[in-house]
Amino acid sequence: MVIGKVKEVFPGGNTPRGFVSCFDYIIPADTCRIMILKGGPGVGKSTFMKKIANRMMEKGYDVEFHHCSSDDDSLDAVVFPKIGVALIDGTSPHIVDPKHPGAVDEIIHLGDYWDETGIRQHKDEIISINQKIGKMFQRAYRFLSAAKSIHDDLEIAVGEGLDIGLANQRAATLIETLFNGCSIGERIGFCRKLFGSAITPKGFVHHLETVFAPYQHIWMVTGEAGTGKATLIAKLAQAAMERGLNCEAYYCPFDPDKMEHLVIPELNIAVTTGVDPHRVDLDDRKVTMIDMNQCLRPGHWQKVQAVITEDRQFIDELTKRAIHCLAEAKREHDRLEQYYIPYMDFQAISALGEGILARILKGAECSS
Repeated sequence: MVIGKVKEVFPGGNTPRGFVSCFDYIIPADTCRIMILKGGPGVGKSTFMKKIANRMMEKGYDVEFHHCSSDDDSLDAVVFPKIGVALIDGTSPHIVDPKHPGAVDEIIHLGDYWDETGIRQHKDEIISINQKIGKMFQRAYRFLSAAKSIHDDLEIAVGEGLDIGLANQRAATLIETLFNGCSIGERIGFCRKLFGSAITPKGFVHHLETVFAPYQHIWMVTGEAGTGKATLIAKLAQAAMERGLNCEAYYCPFDPDKMEHLVIPELNIAVTTGVDPHRVDLDDRKVTMIDMNQCLRPGHWQKVQAVITEDRQFIDELTKRAIHCLAEAKREHDRLEQYYIPYMDFQAISALGEGILARILKGAECSS
């Protein structure tokens, strides 16, 4: 039996700007089928998706598991790339609605399988818990915003010593090496944007080993904050798109404007920033190191060492407070689910899942 391959990513993230969504990049809008799941907490959306995904894997289909940044054990989406099908959690905070109803998208409302009368008995408790959850998330985001301000201070202190000309030369040399023989294309390539890691109630979590699994040669960009790692990776992504190549960029949840990792499947190229907390276990694969600290002017590192040490301490403390708030929100969310679970007809939902699986497989057979 051939088991499908797995890739695990995050389609959204808890960031200093609040929740940032990349849900528009889960799957192209012109794909075959998008099934949007609606319903409250505890109705079984994640379990519904996991069961279908596991069955598809058993039948040899590759699967992307898109994890929830507020609960890494839960899913926001599953994607079957070969057949262009996705199941997506379309509820808050990542509200997703059909763009091409009937033609591409459809809504599967798991709320059709609950006893609303039973749930309404707990109206006051549900409203109260939802308010607590909202407050915990807002506190988490304020702590992350404060941490990001300190991180900016660190970047500025380090960046003042960056030899920008040398950093640009590094980027140009790498572009020439990686894209040797690739001319500028007639069309612009597409860049799919996702998160490779997340700030979760458990702390920083990533599944990047699954992203880099197909690649035997990895380019690893290292260096302190402010040395231009993200700028270099962004230049690589731009160079790929200029040559008509599609790529996948994985952004930083701590700074969602910055790329942390990049893969260009058509050229079998993978680039990562080899720094904590998203350091990847690359086993015995070939790794080419690019140390951006070498672009700092001589002696600058020693000048700002005290600032770096102090700022890191503040960042760590503020981030820990944010994670504590996310953990509190998760505990409240778990309580909230208990007001829904007893009133769900999970047997009917299981039967619905079997029907959805049959439809997906039938569509896959027709398209093959």
